Amino acid sequence: MIETQQPLFVGTSRGQGHQKTVAVIAGKLRRLGRLQGERMLDVGCGTGMFTSALGTGFQQVCGIDVQEPYLEVFRDAVKGQDKFVVQNMSASAMTFPKDHFDSIVTIETLEHVPDLEGAAAEIARVLRSGGELLITVPNRWFPFENHGMRIGSREFATRIPLLPYLPWLHHRLSLARVFTVRDLDSLFVARGLKRVAVDYAWPTFEHGGNPFQRFLRPLFGLMRWLEQSPLRLFGTSVVVRYVKP
Repeated sequence: MIETQQPLFVGTSRGQGHQKTVAVIAGKLRRLGRLQGERMLDVGCGTGMFTSALGTGFQQVCGIDVQEPYLEVFRDAVKGQDKFVVQNMSASAMTFPKDHFDSIVTIETLEHVPDLEGAAAEIARVLRSGGELLITVPNRWFPFENHGMRIGSREFATRIPLLPYLPWLHHRLSLARVFTVRDLDSLFVARGLKRVAVDYAWPTFEHGGNPFQRFLRPLFGLMRWLEQSPLRLFGTSVVVRYVKP
């Protein structure tokens, strides 16, 4: 189940305090993808930390989001750099032409998009033939719900153990979606894309919300080892590359 009945939590952006996270995720996407060409789109770009890191091989880099304060930070950071186009735009109602982008990236965003089917359709529409889509989303098999939950009018902004393993309850309570690879295939393979690579990311311990996080930071190296082990399937995020034939 990839939809949620709860009002979706609008995600927080990565900032200067998340350098290890940017390095880990950007590194995985570079290894999986091609990330070069004429135009790249980042769906859910936030302050542009990932966008700038991944857009070096493109002539034009577009970032879209619906959170104007983050977009203002991004615009200030790339002021005077004509290759960057930063717009307040919904993922499910893009104004770009069909077959426009060589690469599309969307990093920890689809779990928050209200119209998920509409966003998938738009992504498939604006990706050119031969282009690539690189996605990271929360992993259904990670044993914690990291975005919290809502019961009635009360929100619990903390990590909820085992909630993703109870899909019917997660569907009712969670503030964001979780995904399996099959869930992503139902969105993108069904729209003509082909899945060509899968990876997983384990925590970097930079995101806050965990009172024990400062004690866990020395485990950063262990998390990178787990990403290469059979336990990688239980990582925080699933990382997938699709291509459009």
